[in-house]
This record gives sequence, structure tokens and C-alpha cells, in this order.
Amino acid sequence: MTPLDMFGLDTLEAISISEDWRAKLPLEFYAGPKIWPSYLGKDSDKTLFLYPEHLKLLYERFRIANPKGVVFGPANSFDEYAPPGLSEDELNRLEADRKIFVKPFSTDWDRGYPHARKYLPELFEPTVINKMDADPWLNVHLLGQAEREGIVPRELGDLARWSPEWRAYCDRLLASGNHK
Repeated sequence: MTPLDMFGLDTLEAISISEDWRAKLPLEFYAGPKIWPSYLGKDSDKTLFLYPEHLKLLYERFRIANPKGVVFGPANSFDEYAPPGLSEDELNRLEADRKIFVKPFSTDWDRGYPHARKYLPELFEPTVINKMDADPWLNVHLLGQAEREGIVPRELGDLARWSPEWRAYCDRLLASGNHK
């Protein structure tokens, strides 16, 4: 499996779109980036997907920040878009200083996602992260468990987050009160 990223030609940042780039699908069919609420001050061991409305805002704001456009490709494959004329040492320094090739949802995630805040400031509100943490539909590990148990089609990988089987499973968990 090859991870898929969206790369901004102005910001020189990349957003992880999927862990599995199977085919060229419309953007809204991919899983999108993931977050760890524990790095947002929440006592949680979960990994979460973003809500569809957050993904829509993220992608819209990312495109606006990149008037030259965005390109899609395998993760970490965008070296060709580095500023021209710089030596390898200069490029490495720019990358180390977080000036190029930043991934807003993985670069410095352990410092509270400072690079993602400019795209989704509303995501960092305590009420939002609490709601997300309590929603089984966003729980990455729970989705993996549902795949292993045959509840959700395993062959879909992280694209299964949009499947009707996954949604129905989460609705049943919520109805039973057994979703923590």
C-alpha cells in the first residue's frame, strides 16, 4: 500500500489523504488525516479520523493557501517542488526549521499540532475534541477491529470509514451505550 498526500505548491506542505492509494478517487472518498487527542490535552489513547465537515474545511483552506495549486502523489514524493537553486544542505536546514515539507497533521504532532491550527482552529476547541473522542465513527482502532471481525469489508482499508457497514456498526454501538 502506498500512502497518498496532497501537496501545496505555495506552502510546500503536505496533507496525508490516505494510507492506501488504490485508485484515483475523488478527494472526499479518502479517509483524510488522523489526530491523537492525547496531544490536544485529552486523556485518551485513541487515534481519530476527522469529521467530514472538518475535512471539507481543511481541503478548502489548504487550496486557498496554495493559489498555484495542489498536486497529489505518493507520500514524501514532492522533492521536485523544492525551491530551485538551493543546495541539499540548505534544503535540509529549511526542512529541519519547518519551513518546507511540513505535514500539518504529523510534523510536531507531539507539540499539539501547531501546523494544523492555521487550517482548522475550530478543531482545537475542548468541546470539539471531546465530542470527537466520544464518537465511535471517528475511532481508527475501532474500525480496524470491525474489519478484523468481518463487520466492515477489510479490503477497503481506511476507505472503509465511509462504508454503510461501518456507520451501522457505530450506530449500534451508540444505541447500546457500549462505545467507549
